[in-house]
Amino acid sequence: MAWDTNTLIERLSHVHDELTTLPHGPTIEGSAQTRRLTKQLIEQVDDYLLPRLSNLDAPLLAAIGGSTGAGKSTITNSLIGDAVSPSGLLRPTTRIPVLVCHPAAEQWFREGGVLPDLPRISGSSAATGNGIRIVTSTALTEGLAVLDTPDIDSVEVVNHELASQLLGAADLWLFVTTAARYADAVPWDYLAMARERAIAMAVAINRIPQGGETTITGHFAEMLDEHGLAGVTIFPIAETALENDRIPESNVAEIRDWLLGRAAGNAERRSLVQATIEGALASIPDRLAKIATGIEREAAALSDLNSDVDHTYAAAKTAVAERVQTGALLRNEVLAGWQEYVGGGQIMRSLQGGISWIRDAFRSVIKGGPTAAAEVQGELTSSMVAAILESADSAADATVERWEKTPAGRQLLSDDARTLARPAESLRESAESEIDAWQDHVLGLVRQQAEGKRLAARTLSLGINTIGVSLMVVMFAHTGGITGGEVAVAGGTATVSQALLTALFGENAVRDLARQAHADLMARVERLLDEDAARFRARLDDGPTADDAAGIAALGTPFGEVVR
Repeated sequence: MAWDTNTLIERLSHVHDELTTLPHGPTIEGSAQTRRLTKQLIEQVDDYLLPRLSNLDAPLLAAIGGSTGAGKSTITNSLIGDAVSPSGLLRPTTRIPVLVCHPAAEQWFREGGVLPDLPRISGSSAATGNGIRIVTSTALTEGLAVLDTPDIDSVEVVNHELASQLLGAADLWLFVTTAARYADAVPWDYLAMARERAIAMAVAINRIPQGGETTITGHFAEMLDEHGLAGVTIFPIAETALENDRIPESNVAEIRDWLLGRAAGNAERRSLVQATIEGALASIPDRLAKIATGIEREAAALSDLNSDVDHTYAAAKTAVAERVQTGALLRNEVLAGWQEYVGGGQIMRSLQGGISWIRDAFRSVIKGGPTAAAEVQGELTSSMVAAILESADSAADATVERWEKTPAGRQLLSDDARTLARPAESLRESAESEIDAWQDHVLGLVRQQAEGKRLAARTLSLGINTIGVSLMVVMFAHTGGITGGEVAVAGGTATVSQALLTALFGENAVRDLARQAHADLMARVERLLDEDAARFRARLDDGPTADDAAGIAALGTPFGEVVR
């Protein structure tokens, strides 16, 4: 198949960039698989596809992979005819992968080529660390290199993750198992990967009891057929004494010939490379779809947690609104004192006398006004702050309780559940500031309303706090007084504060003032509770969304077109 190399490189680079910046949410069922698939695809693009597309004629890389103790290093040494890779009884034996190539090919592998991000190590003494040890040998042709990889089932996580990365960067595999372990699950997971990516592969079954070659090879061939891998070449290696820690030449010569035959000439190499690239490209849409599905599940888990925050803090806002509307925020003695102040003196007796009499009444009570008004304002502030803090406390506690019921929620809470279950320490100060600002806003509404009235602003200003607090009391104290944003101004049920406001401004104006004051107060309450809820939402911000999942799935479309 012909392809536009530049276009492929551009598309692969885009996939790489999108996957490397893809956010992941908390670990839920399936998250580990999603992350593994993501990491494998990023690595294959980085380590194999992009370097290989830049040089289709570079030497083939044959990865020798398999389970712990299968004899990968022994087979590598036997194929090369030299002790190039450490072997022995200690597990894992191969901690540093060993790449063996012809001296003429060393520059390609040392200066980058495949696996460009893994450091190159020289010398035979390196046994641990991060990188690839480069060894040259004339036992191989210029067109072939072999890579002895760590165990795919190593007890050391870093080793089996590196093994997966190395296998993803190879042009072909020589997979090694044993007569005792060829039916184990882990090798078959990798064989399935080879099938999905159409990787050229052969399997060596090591340590077959003498005389059992036909039986075991036949059974293994049946298993390969059942797993969609019919036709894979099988190399049986009978149990035999090692010679200089190497398998006798007669037992590995066929394997060496198979490897060298894959790289016999430019045409053979190009054919194999093209098939491997096409297999990798063909697998990308399905792999991206699986990643997208996993991301979608993570996004859904985060969305559910966000809905928990929505629910608990919406209930908190409703609870505060109900306390405001039912007049439950002012103590009876405060209301009684205010009504005595406003209704028991000259102010109410003057209502029948008109505006001029009210003006005179304000002059006569101005000395007592600020004290009474300040008392009510202080009560309103403390009551509103307490209501907000109580509702925030209930919402935070309920949110933590809901989150603790899910794996994702528990992970996001970490060790902070006790702290998050209480309102933020800054909430009290913020609430006090907002309620004070609201009271200033109400006084401003009264000043604005007074402009243009017969009652002069200069005279009205002498009692502005009294009038403003009267408006606040109307909002808070008159049961049913705020319904749908309106004040009930009905003859015999009107409070003295309503009567005063109505005499000053008129019934419609009082209704509008109360509506504006109530709306502004509830907007401030919502902001305060949203501020507290933000502590939870901040833990969701870095996770994936449904749009992220859709974007990843869409990346596979170009590759589906390329390989058709």
